[in-house]
Amino acid sequence: MLAAQTELKNAEKVRGFLIKHDLFHSDYLPIKELGLIYFPLKKKINLPLGKVVNTKFSFPKKEILLTIEGLLKGKLTAKQLGLIPRSQEIVGKIMILEVPEQLEKKEKLIAEAYLKINKNIETVVKKSKIHHGEFRLRGVKILAGKKSKETIHQENGIRIKLHLEKTYFSARSGHERLRIAQQVKKGEEVLVMFSGAGPYPLVIAKNSSAKKVYGIEINPLAHQYALESVKMNKLEDKIVIIQGDVRDILPSMKRKFDRIAMPLPKTGEQFLPLALKKIQKKGIIHLYDFLSEEEIAVQMEEIKNISKQEKHKIKILRAVKCGQFSPHVYRICFDILRVK
Repeated sequence: MLAAQTELKNAEKVRGFLIKHDLFHSDYLPIKELGLIYFPLKKKINLPLGKVVNTKFSFPKKEILLTIEGLLKGKLTAKQLGLIPRSQEIVGKIMILEVPEQLEKKEKLIAEAYLKINKNIETVVKKSKIHHGEFRLRGVKILAGKKSKETIHQENGIRIKLHLEKTYFSARSGHERLRIAQQVKKGEEVLVMFSGAGPYPLVIAKNSSAKKVYGIEINPLAHQYALESVKMNKLEDKIVIIQGDVRDILPSMKRKFDRIAMPLPKTGEQFLPLALKKIQKKGIIHLYDFLSEEEIAVQMEEIKNISKQEKHKIKILRAVKCGQFSPHVYRICFDILRVK
């Protein structure tokens, strides 16, 4: 193959010359050898600061970066390509594809393309049912890849085993889970109400100096996955997972907690009186809700009213946006200090 040969000290000048005159064969990578560098050429030329040679060796081919646009060009119109969301949720080795209604007939084609460009993904699914029922479960339909809805998700130094249709889980809350863990002080006893497959207890136990982390979960299948994950992460000495309804379990527990996380948006405030009874003085409650910007101040007043009715004095330290639920609706965490 034709190549521009030059000394290493002239490499950048020669490279610039070749690119400027559209002579550099960009499908291949240059080769360095014995103080010389060889640039693959498209054609023979007169070369300043070097010479053109016909090499006996082969140049390594440059790896072509696959893109959704490249794979679907000619199969989808430019307008259709523009409708594909660029940010997709990934849980373990499963991608949850957001498919606009206008692209439903192309969903398998799009799913197969995503599978090709993501080497760590084994399965692509789409949501078939929104979160529903007592356990807030969602339905998913497999579009491409391995026929499995179970996976092991990694985040913040831990691994979580789960099934997309049997447990509630949001990969997009990973940063929020770590935010809570980083607030936990040495020796704290922490409770996670509605602990699901165990993401909050696992992240807190792994990333803090908590003395003990308790989780209570009503869904028996999610509870079993949590037990498996606690064992898989070797955190049996720091985590206690209890299966049952918090309204039954929590009143029977003798202890109070330094921190309580309540990751159940929409209905979490119904359990705030129970949390207030079980939080230590100077302890902190993390209460979640789905709200628009305009509703945040209203909900803060509601939290204060509930606390007043329960004869507890509180201070809302902050309202944190920790994800978007829908256009103009956010997942909000209220960090609440029990003053007395």
